[in-house]
This record gives sequence, C-alpha cells and structure tokens, in this order.
Amino acid sequence: MTSPTRTPPGWPGDDPTVPEELGALGRRRARPARPVPRRPVGRRRQPVPEEELAAEVVAEPEPQPAPAPALDDTDPVATAARPGNADDLVAGVQPAGRVLVVMVAALVLAMLVNADALVERAERKPLGPERDRALAVWHPVQDVSHVLQLHRVRQLADWVAGNDDDDRAVSPVPEPAPETAGQPGRAELPTPGDAAASPAPDPPTAAGPPDLRTPSAAEPLRLWVGGDSMAEIFGRSLLTKAQATGLVDPTLHYEVSSGLVRPDFYNWPGALTADVEAGDPEVLVAFFGANDGQGIVLPDGTPVQQVSDPRWSAEYRRRVGAVMDQLRAGDRLVVWLGQPPMREPGFDGRMDLVNQAAMAEAATRPWIVFVDTTTLFGDPSGAFAELLPDAAGNPTDMRQGDGIHLTRAGGDRLAAHVMAVIGAHVDLSGAPRGDPG
Repeated sequence: MTSPTRTPPGWPGDDPTVPEELGALGRRRARPARPVPRRPVGRRRQPVPEEELAAEVVAEPEPQPAPAPALDDTDPVATAARPGNADDLVAGVQPAGRVLVVMVAALVLAMLVNADALVERAERKPLGPERDRALAVWHPVQDVSHVLQLHRVRQLADWVAGNDDDDRAVSPVPEPAPETAGQPGRAELPTPGDAAASPAPDPPTAAGPPDLRTPSAAEPLRLWVGGDSMAEIFGRSLLTKAQATGLVDPTLHYEVSSGLVRPDFYNWPGALTADVEAGDPEVLVAFFGANDGQGIVLPDGTPVQQVSDPRWSAEYRRRVGAVMDQLRAGDRLVVWLGQPPMREPGFDGRMDLVNQAAMAEAATRPWIVFVDTTTLFGDPSGAFAELLPDAAGNPTDMRQGDGIHLTRAGGDRLAAHVMAVIGAHVDLSGAPRGDPG
C-alpha cells in the first residue's frame, strides 16, 4: 500500500484546521477540485496533461478601487474636507503661518490688556539697567493700551474677581501720618477726596537746629540711618565709622526699590513711625529719592505720569515735607541726603527734580540739614564722575556699573562727609561743643 504524499511545511494542507485555499499563494484561488475516481491498487498512475492542470487553476482578477463618492458643494463639512483646502478646520490642519500670526496677535493683545501690571512690575525692580530697559519697553505699550482703552479689560476682570485696584500703574495716595505725642505741629497729609494737592502748611519756626547732648561711652548717641537701596552700602560704611568713635549706637534700615512715591510697595511713613518709637534716635540720616522719579497720584485721585508735570513736583514736595515734619522732635537732628549725579541724562534729570523738592522743604525746617551730594560725586561742572580721588588721593571708582549706586569707596566717601556734618552739631570727642553757627 502506497503511503500518502506529504505536503511541504507551510503549505495549505499541513494543518487539518486550515482549509486548502491555494489562493493564499500568489494571489491565486483554486477552483473546487473535481472528484478523482479511485484507481485500483497496483495500477500505475497516469500523468495529468498540462492542459487540464491549467484549466484547474485560474488567475484571480486584480481588485478595482471603489469609485469615490461625489462631493456635494453645498455641504460645508464635505467642502472643508477636500484635499488642499486651506480652511480644513474639521481635520485640524492649519498653515503654519496662520498659526504664528494668531499666536503673535494673542500675545500683543495680552500685553496691551496687562500693560499697567507690567509697568508696575518693572517699577518694582531694583535700580539699574534692567529696570530702565523694562520701563523703556513697557511705558510705550502702556500708552497704546490707554489710548485704545484696553487696560479697562484688566480693570473689569479685577473688579469681577474682587481685586479692584484703580490706577495700578502709579502709586496710590499715602495715608496721613499718625499724630504722635511729643511731635507737635506735624503737617497732616490730605486724604483722598480732598481738594487737589496744595503746598504743605507752614511748619513751626525755630531759631536754629536742635540742641543735642554730648554723648559718652556709657550713653552713646542714638543714630538711625536708612532709606532705599542707595542707603545700603553707604549705611554700612556709616555704621563702621560711627561705631569706631565709641560714642555712637547706630541702626541701619534700608528697603530695596522703596521710596516716598510708592507706599503701596513699602510704606515708609508707617515704618519710620515704628522705628522712631522703638529706638528714639537723636540723629536720623535719611537717603530717599532714587526710586521716586515715577508716576504719582494726587490726593484727589488724579494720576500724574510725567515727572516733568508741575503737579508732580507739588505733590512730591508735600510728601517730603510731611515726612520731615513726622521726624521732628525737640532734641533730634535730621540729615537729609540729596541724590548724587547720575550717568544717564534722563534719570539724572528726574533726580534733579527730587533734589529740588527736598532742598526746598528742608530750607523751611530748621531741624533738617540737607546734604548736597553733587559736590561729593560730581566733576567740577556737577556732572556724573565715576573716578574720584579716595582718602589717599588715588583715582577710584565711586559708582557701580549701573551708574547709580555707590561702591564701597563711594560709601566710605559719603559716610566720612556725613560724620563731619553730625560732628558739627554733636561733640563726638566727649567735650562740650557749641553750635558752630
């Protein structure tokens, strides 16, 4: 008996569970096999003619793609889905240029809506080139925002969220300085809603500077020095020189980016009240103004953006005078330092207005000694000078790279001068000294 023919592995028929579909090979399909009559055993098998084999298997016809359905021009979805349509919103495909334009437009709109907040953030930066560059960028954006009234969108959103803060880009009106016993005649700051800013009331007159006691090692002179970032290095130098006398007990308090224009950022009138009550200084050295050359708000709520506006000078003078009156006491000397010349002309011009206001207010208050620092840090013409002779006569950098702040040598130079001013009113050698007149 003849054994059955074995099917090569991998061909249909090697697995009884797989139907014999020859069409899986070469994309060919087999016709159903015709029944083959069984031949008697022992007879020789006759070969099948090739014509019959060819008739058994035929080539499978190639599949034809189905015709695309006709598109209806009135169907917006079908029209948007056509290949090459630039408005293919259904598929989410947009040209890169259009996406970029939309992103830029959204960014510009956001800057215009939030221009006031951006200016406020820039004004709170420490003094230096970074702050100046930021303000140079955001001030024009703020101007455009106000012209288009887009800043009202942010104000409306803040109001809805309960964060209403009008005139965010400029400083709010400071609170009146509280009355304190032992400080009569202090000028009150008008509250919002009063009439427009007016000159401060005439301060009480006095024959001359206050009489100060002669300090000793057992009872040293109580000295307070403070202000904005300009007071940091200078204040440390002054503390060193004051402590070296053995007759002075100094205290330093400075706040970076602070001033008298922005009490919402740091309330110096309130802080001074606390410092004076805590330490009762006999000599107080104030160094304010470097951050004050910015927009201000009048007592009636009117914002004044430009420092060159006469209303700005009147309001700033009022604030400076009120702080000077707040610091007055019968036995206290207040040394008010002016701002030194600045490298950048525009900034130097704003500081000149700050100095003029402080100088004018100090002239009417005998307990205030105004120190003009122009002669200390300027050239013979009063302009900015970076190199000046130190104590040994060697040319030395007195200003930092920003053209504003003092170096250690500059702080020592100013501290030595202030100690001489204090020494003109207080005998730091331990012997009584009369008023130098």
